[in-house]
Amino acid sequence: MRRSLALALATALLATPALAADANNTGAVGQITPAGGIIDLSASGAAIITSIQTQVGKQVKAGQLLATVRDDTANHEEAARQLDRAKKSANEQVLGQEASVRQADQQLAQATREYKSYSALGPNSTSAKELGRAKDAVTNAQLALKIEKSKLVVTKATAANSVADATRQMKLAAAAEEIRAPVDGTVLFVDNRVGAHPNGPVVRMGDLRTMYVVCQVYEGDLLKLRSGMRATIKSATLPRALTGTVESVGRIIDTRAKLGDVRIRLDRADPANRLVGMEVDVVIAH
Repeated sequence: MRRSLALALATALLATPALAADANNTGAVGQITPAGGIIDLSASGAAIITSIQTQVGKQVKAGQLLATVRDDTANHEEAARQLDRAKKSANEQVLGQEASVRQADQQLAQATREYKSYSALGPNSTSAKELGRAKDAVTNAQLALKIEKSKLVVTKATAANSVADATRQMKLAAAAEEIRAPVDGTVLFVDNRVGAHPNGPVVRMGDLRTMYVVCQVYEGDLLKLRSGMRATIKSATLPRALTGTVESVGRIIDTRAKLGDVRIRLDRADPANRLVGMEVDVVIAH
């Protein structure tokens, strides 16, 4: 599905030359999303919805009961094995990203030492160009460390969600399950068909206090972008253009679509928080 979306966005991007016509701008097609993305709270395929305790648009707190389901056919032993695998995978992912943070921290320490060494030599022993290059290395290392720490936060959250999902499946295998909000947020969707098997998530929710636009940019333009750049977001649906700041530029390219992700934090949550998932046009100023 992601690859299909990437191809669709690539086609849309190429079909809108006006967005990228200015050499000082980069155009893209993006999608409005909450800060932590849309959280899908699901049950197993054989689960039956037994009650709904919330509604669309309701503000909920972490731990609040949203729905209950039951599943009399699940295999408890298999669910337990899946939980063990989920815990092992989550631990490996977190340990791997923690290693990346340590490596970035070491690189920053090395860059800092080199800069201090150049500075200690004085102007007669080192050129301003060499000193500037050493200072830039420190700045880049600081940014790299910040990015790796941000990735660690996301990795821990993703790992926790995987374990939580496997835990829910194991609970379903034994008895009725309570679906509770994992974080504070707003309910975006509820499957109200009590007594039915859910076709997808029972509840979808997100934290709408901070909104983002995630857009996919052609690989040839990614190197022109960096955190802090300003962006303008437009759509015929929006009453006015939205503005935001590039928070991160992805480093992974979809090899088929030749696109990479860019995350833009919007200056204001409203009205984007009422249009979650909507496709928008994005222009990033260099």
